[in-house]
Amino acid sequence: MNLMERLHQKLKEVNDPGTNMDVMTMRLVRKLEATGDGAVTLEFKPSSPECPLVVPLAFKIRKAVEEVEGVSCVTIIVVDHCMADAVTTMVNEK
Repeated sequence: MNLMERLHQKLKEVNDPGTNMDVMTMRLVRKLEATGDGAVTLEFKPSSPECPLVVPLAFKIRKAVEEVEGVSCVTIIVVDHCMADAVTTMVNEK
């Protein structure tokens, strides 16, 4: 299984607590990209512009991606949320 397949499989284990559906089925994770050296970038679009669970869900997505073999670093870009910039900064801080 290649890196992208492993990422898709792992992200299907991350559920949106509001719907109990996985983030891939709900298409909350978009523009998932991985480089040859394992750098992963993705867009996370919460289910609503004011989703109250945006922060914990962003961190669950990050943790899941970090657990995938072959991933060297992760960048998550939150889009279409009233706190998108703040959450993007928070979830990507080291």
